[in-house]
Amino acid sequence: MFRNTSVASEGSVDAKMRTLYSEARPILVEEVRLGGGIRNRTYPASVYASKEAPLSFRVSGPLVTVNGQPGDPIKKNTVLLEIDPRDYQDGIRVLEAQLTGAHAALEKSRRDFERAKSLLGENVISRASYDAAKGAFETSAASVKDIQARLKIARHQLADTKLLAPFDGIIATRRVENHEMVSAGQVVLTVLDLSDLEIKANIPENEIAHKSLVLGQEATVGFASLPGRGFGAFLKEWSASPDPSTRTYSVTFTLPAPKEAQILPGMTGELSWKKNDDTPPFVSVPLGALVTDGSGGSSVWVFNPSTSSPEKRPVRTGAFSDGGSRILVLEGLYPGEHIVAAGANLVAEGMKLKPMRSR
Repeated sequence: MFRNTSVASEGSVDAKMRTLYSEARPILVEEVRLGGGIRNRTYPASVYASKEAPLSFRVSGPLVTVNGQPGDPIKKNTVLLEIDPRDYQDGIRVLEAQLTGAHAALEKSRRDFERAKSLLGENVISRASYDAAKGAFETSAASVKDIQARLKIARHQLADTKLLAPFDGIIATRRVENHEMVSAGQVVLTVLDLSDLEIKANIPENEIAHKSLVLGQEATVGFASLPGRGFGAFLKEWSASPDPSTRTYSVTFTLPAPKEAQILPGMTGELSWKKNDDTPPFVSVPLGALVTDGSGGSSVWVFNPSTSSPEKRPVRTGAFSDGGSRILVLEGLYPGEHIVAAGANLVAEGMKLKPMRSR
């Protein structure tokens, strides 16, 4: 006796499906609620100096003076490093001597030119002799101007043998030692201005959209090394375009350096941005509640308590929230409804569900 195995197989599948749809399946549901406006949030932040200047000489030579070690305070226009000035002083003396001779030559050619003009008027000399005297005078005048320009450059180079502090601050790094030969453009020192500090943080796009970006807006900065302490910082600038990989916007706050604590560049802390009371409430759902369709849209399963079954509903979503674990829903859901909060891809129309509340 032969048995139709395909019919038997189809019957067992149908039986399993009937069992699946007849028995209530435990599922995690969540009540849709309006969230409050964006409250005070904290963001990881880093400390930077308000001014940072890598310094280098504009001329080359051996060092003869080194003032200050990393960490030493400095005042504006203080001599930090000095190159041996002797070669530049000698160059100036040579040019000064050349300038004296050029002035003498210019005076002689001026007198010759004046005489040639007089004699030409009396038809004593030819036009060619007059032109030669005029050319000699103009050449001498140009020579004086050339030497004067080179002398000005030489004096600038002599002044550049001293490296001056560009502002009040501290020495951060020093990369050379006394008597060492340095080259023009070589970074030899880095100085910082710590009278004001900069606090930089990255804000997610869905949160910066609810911030009031006004210069001088206040926030609070805290540091793990200074527990229980908060320092007032003020909004200085912000980026108008997001980082392409993180989709966050960079903001910079100014922090006046506190006298009662030592806060240095490179430290990390937390920036607590003030609450914006004008931020409207919002609806958000867990990422696990979303299902996608073939057209790229999103839907959620809304639980119907009267039938104990889910109903698929399209929604329009916005930005991520809560560190990326949830997403804002702009249209399609209403407060008081219940949605399948996890495992939405395993739910189907007509399935019986036994809700377990997530919150």
